[in-house]
Amino acid sequence: MSLKKGAGRQREAAVIRQANRAAAVGRLMLGELTNWNEFLAADTLVLEDLPRRQLKTGRSDVKMRLKSEIKDFCNKNFRGLDVSKLSSMYEAIKAHRGLEMPLQEFESSFAYVLPGLLHGSPRHLTVSISLWGFQLKFPEDDLAKDIREAIALIIGAKSHLVPYENKTHAELLRNRDQLQVHISQVLFAARAALVASFNLMEAYLNGLAWDFVQSGKADTLSKRKRNLLDDSASVSIRDKLLKYPEIISGVSLWTAGDEQLEGFLDIVKPFRDSLVHASPFTAPAKFGGYDKLRLLYRIDSDTAIIAVFLTVSLIERIQMHIHGASSRFPLWLSDLRSSLESMSDVKRKNRQSTSAFTGTLINSHQ
Repeated sequence: MSLKKGAGRQREAAVIRQANRAAAVGRLMLGELTNWNEFLAADTLVLEDLPRRQLKTGRSDVKMRLKSEIKDFCNKNFRGLDVSKLSSMYEAIKAHRGLEMPLQEFESSFAYVLPGLLHGSPRHLTVSISLWGFQLKFPEDDLAKDIREAIALIIGAKSHLVPYENKTHAELLRNRDQLQVHISQVLFAARAALVASFNLMEAYLNGLAWDFVQSGKADTLSKRKRNLLDDSASVSIRDKLLKYPEIISGVSLWTAGDEQLEGFLDIVKPFRDSLVHASPFTAPAKFGGYDKLRLLYRIDSDTAIIAVFLTVSLIERIQMHIHGASSRFPLWLSDLRSSLESMSDVKRKNRQSTSAFTGTLINSHQ
C-alpha cells in the first residue's frame, strides 16, 4: 500500500510540476515575471513533501485552471505547443536564464509560431525569451532603429546651433568649444546614419534571398540565379539590387536610368565606401576613380538624409513589387519613414538662412 501511495504522490507531483513549469514559461513570454527567482520557483518547490490533500488540490487546480490558461495562450500564439513542450522549453530557458535561437530552430524544437505573433517580421528572425518577454530580433529592425536614433541626434544637435545664427564671428569664436560639441554630434550622427542605411539595404536584400530560398520557391531556378541567392556574400550590392527583386518576383522592377536606384549606387555607395574603407588612395578607375578622403569629409547631415531617403524609398518599392502594391509595410520600415518625415517637418519649420548658417558653421569647423 505504501508503495502505491508513494507512486501516486510522485505522479501527482510530476503533473503539478510540469504544469507549473509550463505556466512559468507562459508568464515569462508575456513579460509578467520581474526576476528569475519567480521563474525558478516552479522547479525548486519539493512537491513530494507536501501533504497528500494539498497535492490532490493542486492537481485539481491544474486540471481546472492552469491547463485552460496555458491552452488558451498556446492556441492563440502557436501551433503544436502543449504543456509538455512548454516544460521542455522551461529546461532550455533555465539553463541560460533566457532563450535565444533562430525561428527555424525554435519551431523545429518546440512549436510553429503563428503569424499574429510575428507581426509581419521576416522568417530569418531570432526568437528571444527573457524577463522582457517574448521578443523578435532581426537585423533590419536593429539597423532601422540605429538610423532613427541618428536622425534624432541630428535634429537635437542642430537645434542647439540655431541660437548662434545671428552671432558675430567673434562671438562664435568665444563659444567655439561648446559649438564643437554640437557640431561633432551632427557629424557623428550623419556618418552613423549613412553607414547604417547602406547596411540596412544589404541586410534587407540578404534577408529576402534567404527567406525565398528557405521557402523552397528557389528550387526551380536556374543554377546561375540560385547561386546568386545562395552565395550572397560574394554578390555585389549592385547585383543584389538589380537582380534579387526580379529573381524573387519573376518580374523586372527597374528601368534604365532609374534615378533612385542610380542615386543609391552612385552617391550613397561611394560615400559609404569612403568612410568604411577610408584611405588617402583614390579609388581605382574601374570603381569610379573618386577621391575617398574628399568624399569622407563631405559627409554631413544632408548627405545622411539623402542616403536614408533613397534607402527607404527603394526598400518600399521592392516591398510593393514583391508583395503587391496593397501590402502593408513592416513596422520597422513604417517607423523609419515616420522619422524621416519628422526630420523633413523640422527642416521646413527652420528658416532657409538658419539651414545655410548651420551648414556653413559645421563645414568651417571640420
